[in-house]
Amino acid sequence: MLAYNHTIQKIKPVYLAGLTLAFLLLFFSCKKIDKMELNKGDNPLTLSADKSSVVLEEKDRSADAIILNWTSGSNKGTNASMSYTLKIDKQGNNFSQAITEEIGKAVLTRKYSVNDLNDLLTSHWGTAPGAEVTLEAKVVLAVSNDPKLADSSNVFVFKVKTYQPVSTTLYLIGDAAPNGWDNNQATALSPSLSEPGVFTWQGQLRAGDFKFITTLGQFLPSYNKGADADHLVYRTSDSEPDDKFTNISQGMYNITVNLLNLTISVTAADTPPYTRLWMLGDAVPTGWNIDNPSEMRVDSSNMFVFTYNEILNAGEFKIPVATGNFSTDYYMPLTNHPPITETSVQLVPNGSPDNKWQITDPGPYKIRLDLQNLSIQIKPFTPYTNIWMVGDATPVGWNIDNPQPMTPVAGNPYEFTYTGPMSVGEFKFPLATGNWGCDYFMPVINGSGPGSTQMKFVPSGSPDFKWKITQAGNYKITINQLYETISIVKQ
Repeated sequence: MLAYNHTIQKIKPVYLAGLTLAFLLLFFSCKKIDKMELNKGDNPLTLSADKSSVVLEEKDRSADAIILNWTSGSNKGTNASMSYTLKIDKQGNNFSQAITEEIGKAVLTRKYSVNDLNDLLTSHWGTAPGAEVTLEAKVVLAVSNDPKLADSSNVFVFKVKTYQPVSTTLYLIGDAAPNGWDNNQATALSPSLSEPGVFTWQGQLRAGDFKFITTLGQFLPSYNKGADADHLVYRTSDSEPDDKFTNISQGMYNITVNLLNLTISVTAADTPPYTRLWMLGDAVPTGWNIDNPSEMRVDSSNMFVFTYNEILNAGEFKIPVATGNFSTDYYMPLTNHPPITETSVQLVPNGSPDNKWQITDPGPYKIRLDLQNLSIQIKPFTPYTNIWMVGDATPVGWNIDNPQPMTPVAGNPYEFTYTGPMSVGEFKFPLATGNWGCDYFMPVINGSGPGSTQMKFVPSGSPDFKWKITQAGNYKITINQLYETISIVKQ
């Protein structure tokens, strides 16, 4: 047995060496066969393509416009490597103005996208957009270390029709637009990052006409209303019809424009046109100070609604959309000094005509402006003389027949307070007893707790929001029913 093992040990290295030699011979033999695949004797170098006529359209800008293919040609059996150069020129130039691309080795095809081929024609040869041009292409073969074996393919002829690329900028202009007909101040739309020719905009449109221009300071070229309100037409001359789009109702809109298929979509937006508004005038405590006017409060349950609660003076007010400039836009009444029961409101560019609301009876008021419905409510406020607290966080629990009374603050008819124990649980402020369907003061955000600073008047208690106490103890709770504020402080 020992002798047998010894014999195996002697044979094994020889066996492995034989395998290695066989593998090397096979490897080099394969390499030689691979090279011979290129040694095609007098195999001609031939150029062709998948088409001989191309109409380029920008909507297909990423697609293949043409695919050029060529045969390998021959290195005359020398085993030498071969490389290729592609030349393309306008017919008649005899390749004197050709674009030349070093393709390299072992590559027998070249693709051009619609966008790339259009760019070549318009930039390299100055081809007019929309023109058809005839091109010639050929492939030149170089064999390494032997210039005598160089070869050139047949000349392949193909026709290409170019397109006029759509503008990369677009602006909204018109009396419905934010900046009117001033073409130097036209409102820019945002280009799509993924779709060429697509632009979007969201903002406030007034009732009136609008169209689009491509360049600030220039009325032409423009995109105008086409066959209907869903289509555009490209306008390049004053002699062409200047039809415009018409917006009927002032409001917040989304606009999407596609310059490639000449379509437009205008839809009402579901977001408010402004996130901040102010009160300006001698009826409000800050007067006519445009740099620091009194700010309205956004209703977090409806971002289109702004409120302002205050003791107003006899005087006027209007609602600017920005500070620091009297020439900003304003929300105003339709006529000057309408009755405060009038609910109509409009957005007025630059505040002209300068209509204003007028307060003739000074005192506490609650004002509610709805941007979505363009309405305003201006109501004198009579403070409640009794306010209660109900909920499992209060000492009396959910007893609407006998809720926990709040204590009025002497000398301030708007302020009430409670100091005492609170349990873990919820609470809200009913404005009557014995009826769960009464009006309430509730939190702006359901589940608010200590640290909450705002409350709101909720008719009939719906939606049913409540404050939450998560840590039992003694608390001081103070509310102001005019300004609709609250303080919840653990003692």
